[in-house]
Amino acid sequence: MSGGGMLRKQWLATGRVDVPPEVIETDRWDEVAAEAEQYERYAVVRHNQRPGLLAMRDGSITSPQRCRVHPGGPAVNALARSKGLADMAAEATGNATMTAIRMGLKYYSPGDYMHVHRDDGKCEITFSCGLTPNLGPMGWLPNLRFLSTDQVVERLAGTPYPDGGEPFPIGYRTLAGFDGSRAPHWRTPLDTSSREVLLTICFTDLTV
Repeated sequence: MSGGGMLRKQWLATGRVDVPPEVIETDRWDEVAAEAEQYERYAVVRHNQRPGLLAMRDGSITSPQRCRVHPGGPAVNALARSKGLADMAAEATGNATMTAIRMGLKYYSPGDYMHVHRDDGKCEITFSCGLTPNLGPMGWLPNLRFLSTDQVVERLAGTPYPDGGEPFPIGYRTLAGFDGSRAPHWRTPLDTSSREVLLTICFTDLTV
């Protein structure tokens, strides 16, 4: 079986894929980290306080969250447009071509959180990694990937951090892709004394 076939098989079975370190140049990470430091002062607070889970028409699910966000600049954009990452997104999802349509930086201060949710329905695969070391794992429920939005809302209502989930390790400068628009996921309140920085990149197939 080809490498692409193995990647596709892993995606279908687990809803995640790991990006080999050699796909992204080391110098690129230095540029992205420097940019994250530079733009932190311009990050805006994202604080959704509406209680409960809200099912959206695109299949996503919104819920309370608090962090600071910034879309990034040239370095983040260049990383998101890298051919190696786009090729991995295409191989995993089974699409001919994939394009990064959403990317950015999330700054978590002590106490910041994201309740269980589903990503934008256009995000066919979401890549993430830490730009600060020792970033705590994300919680997620890959076994609920193929439930409808209404079924997920009914099952998880009133549980901002569901029991029975699996930890999703967040690597330092090592991207992992996951099925964020289908698998419910969350981040429990940050309990460290320092802030953490998360990079996210969302891909979709623009040919359809």
